[in-house]
Amino acid sequence: MNFRCLAVRVVTALLVFPSTAWAQSESRQREPIAPIPAQVSDIDRAKATLGERLFSDARLSGDGSVSCRSCHLPKSGGADPRRYSVSAFGKVRQVSSPSIFNLRYLGSGLNWTGRTPSLERQVEGAMSNPDTMASSWDKVLAILSADADVAQQFGAVYGEETAVTKRNVIDAIAHYERSLVTRSRFDDWLEGDARALTPVEKQGYEKFKALGCAGCHSGPAVGGNSFARLGVFGDYFKDRAARGGGELIEFDKGKFRQTGKPEDLHVFRVSPLRNVALSAPYFHDGSVATLDEAIHLMGRYQLGRELPPEERRLIAAFLHALTGKGLEDKQ
Repeated sequence: MNFRCLAVRVVTALLVFPSTAWAQSESRQREPIAPIPAQVSDIDRAKATLGERLFSDARLSGDGSVSCRSCHLPKSGGADPRRYSVSAFGKVRQVSSPSIFNLRYLGSGLNWTGRTPSLERQVEGAMSNPDTMASSWDKVLAILSADADVAQQFGAVYGEETAVTKRNVIDAIAHYERSLVTRSRFDDWLEGDARALTPVEKQGYEKFKALGCAGCHSGPAVGGNSFARLGVFGDYFKDRAARGGGELIEFDKGKFRQTGKPEDLHVFRVSPLRNVALSAPYFHDGSVATLDEAIHLMGRYQLGRELPPEERRLIAAFLHALTGKGLEDKQ
């Protein structure tokens, strides 16, 4: 067989049998979930390193008892393993802290209701907020300026004679938070590695799409960029009280607290699902202890379906595949 004939056969085979990795990769570009890039190119690593130090510094709180990391633990998927987060001076907030990971992919504000427009605004407000750090910027800057090692690091990073400023503290912490991306095996599969997922995980993803979950949980963060009423089918809050999860409280009103619009009552951000296998307890109220129960309740209240155990098992398998590679040993 001459080379020309061989080449024609190869091209014909590719056209007739498009089951190559190339074809698989092309088809996955049309998936509702987008892969997280292998590299994040817009992060200044020196600023992020300084930001990490500040993120973990409890001196920034009013009583020196908590840091930003206190409510955002890597082993818990960047979230808080407690039902309710505890702020400075031991104040217990009636809300579960959402994950700090992959926030750069949220385009509709931060928090459960999107009330804060950017990471910078979040950092700025948190320092003096009595529900979080309960300090003041004057106190924070005085503490950091008095620490020679910290002040030297600020100077090296920002190259200013007086580098410990409010602007630079905010910038450093925001840089660190934007660097917290968690690429998973699922991203490898999206990019064409057919062996990155197990058969059960692939079945779970197909079930996830078939049920309509991907209608809200899409994009790089697998959610987080839209809002939905909690309890489209049924009264979630009435049933929560019945199962011992607590009576209705002010925070349960969701976006209504900001807008006053009746259509925003009980409306919350659709949770991003990356690292969700690590981030129990679930929902804004932290009332759901297990991933299986969360899937069960989402089926009931958001899809109007009672999902049988096998369907929940498959979906859970897929959700485990969304855990960041460096965090999989914590599952």
